[in-house]
Amino acid sequence: MTVTTTVAHANEELREDHRRLHALVDRLRAEGDTGALAAVLEQLHAALTAHFNAEEKPGGLYDALGVCVPEFRRELSGLVDDHYRIAAAVRDMRDRARHALGSAHDSLLGEAAQLAQLLAEHEKREHAMVDAAIGRGA
Repeated sequence: MTVTTTVAHANEELREDHRRLHALVDRLRAEGDTGALAAVLEQLHAALTAHFNAEEKPGGLYDALGVCVPEFRRELSGLVDDHYRIAAAVRDMRDRARHALGSAHDSLLGEAAQLAQLLAEHEKREHAMVDAAIGRGA
């Protein structure tokens, strides 16, 4: 297997994972009560943690990109930092939703919208690096 195949395969998995994550974020933004919001945040946190671990593991997408295009290493480090911030934000929202009164629901929905934007920007940077690596024949 060539490195191009590895990056291309990782790209397919990445896009599928992102579709699943988007479905959870869409559910998050549509929940009508705080209890249901907490349940979706629990699912989102688990899905994000698994997704981030897969990207960062040896032989994962970030490893392949770092090997193929060494100049991406600094940007990859920034994406890893994003992972920690995003996971922590979702965990914090989940914990607050579990213990929140109904009045916290609107605040959490506002944070969910911000989270959706943060994830979209993160994904955009990931996809740009993958596309550049594949375009270079890396």
